Amino acid sequence: MQSLNTIAARESLPAPTFHLDRFQESVLDRMHLEFFFERCRVLITPSLRHLVTGEARRDEQEQFQALLEQHPGRIAELKRLVLWNLALHSALLETNSYYVAVNEHLVIVRFVGREPGFELKLYTLRPEDLPDRYADKIYLGRDLLVIDEPRRPHSGVGFLRDSLREQLGKLESRLVKLAPAPVAAELRREFFGDVSELLEDVTAAADGIERDFPARAPEGLDEPALLDLNHRFRELKHLLVEVDGVLAELEDRAFVQATPAARYVTKLRKDVTNDVNYLMLKVNGRISDRVNGIRL
Repeated sequence: MQSLNTIAARESLPAPTFHLDRFQESVLDRMHLEFFFERCRVLITPSLRHLVTGEARRDEQEQFQALLEQHPGRIAELKRLVLWNLALHSALLETNSYYVAVNEHLVIVRFVGREPGFELKLYTLRPEDLPDRYADKIYLGRDLLVIDEPRRPHSGVGFLRDSLREQLGKLESRLVKLAPAPVAAELRREFFGDVSELLEDVTAAADGIERDFPARAPEGLDEPALLDLNHRFRELKHLLVEVDGVLAELEDRAFVQATPAARYVTKLRKDVTNDVNYLMLKVNGRISDRVNGIRL
């Protein structure tokens, strides 16, 4: 609950002005925000009530509900800022729009403290399954919310790089913990070396973009620089496609071995897919439109 206290204490959370399409409006109307209690999760519903996913103390719930009633405007600002952030810095909603639509546009946004802001983990679930079937939620992906710096330097390539490396490390730890030792050793030997090498290439490509271009690029770049930047991002996307290929093989083998760690491979593949689509749709697409002089 500390994360929500920190957010509520701010004077305002203004999101830049932007126009929502009908899909985004539906997501905003049905968005649930998720925070942590001591022993479970707590969700803020669109009607500003709270739902708990497990056992929770009465005093926790009373304090949380009082916070919602005291700061309804802050909650509304936060939801709009989250949506603006997703529209600008990810293709997460576009990639998963089918699953969101069939679940009546209900999206759960989990807030996890991460300097200098919050890591957002997004899920979807049928409305009638909350809260009793909360465990059946579908993972959509992760993103970063930095309230004081809504525009990310270098189109957010630093977060993309760091997040994937962090998640690969967590996946390896979970594999060791959840799979029998011979299975874990086999999967690490056959797949993790290849993924690690590819992520070294991803890191080098991301570092190069940060080193060779200004933080606000592509703003202010001339056409040759834009073409170079577009090429760099496209090459980064190609590396991520290769990462996904290796993870697909790892996922298949993990399911054959029936290890519970397989679902974490699936989540990491989801993150990679979201990153590929973000680079293709939101980065390469925007730069190409600028070079081509396309204004829709």
